[in-house]
Amino acid sequence: MQIDLSSLSLEQWLLILLLAYVLAFVLLGLVKGRKYFKSYSSGKKVEYLFHSVDVTLTLAGLSITSLALFIGLGIENLGRFSSIILFFSISFVVLALSSNFARFPRRFYTFIADLLADVGILAIGCGFLVFFVNELSLSYGLILTYGLFITVFILLSCLDLYKYCKYWSLSEVEKSKK
Repeated sequence: MQIDLSSLSLEQWLLILLLAYVLAFVLLGLVKGRKYFKSYSSGKKVEYLFHSVDVTLTLAGLSITSLALFIGLGIENLGRFSSIILFFSISFVVLALSSNFARFPRRFYTFIADLLADVGILAIGCGFLVFFVNELSLSYGLILTYGLFITVFILLSCLDLYKYCKYWSLSEVEKSKK
């Protein structure tokens, strides 16, 4: 069976991007941070400055509001907005899960909370990109803005993962010195 990649729609490409993003970051986190997660798994609650439950829940509220708006706009023809609704649904679910994972004291959960928050923000960007491509196809500025947002966000997420890996390596060096 041969898959014709040129026949995939923008929505399908963005879903593949989200799935690949999650799988790559979870696998890299488990491989590179495994020793760190095991050695620091049962300590005090981790105070992680970059992850805020309030911000994550606010973004989840934005997702559910956008979801309601798009359902309201397309109530006669929900199929027209189905991919947009899918991205905002994904965003709401992963952002709500992210806020719950952030409450656990183990560092692995903090890493997963951060990853899920990034996936939620990325899904919001994907939802708006799909909306502007499908519904306002002549708004090149908006399409370019959200396409650029997704690209820059992924690059910054890779930098964030690099910093995680560097921190994990430094933690191992410090632990071995003790």
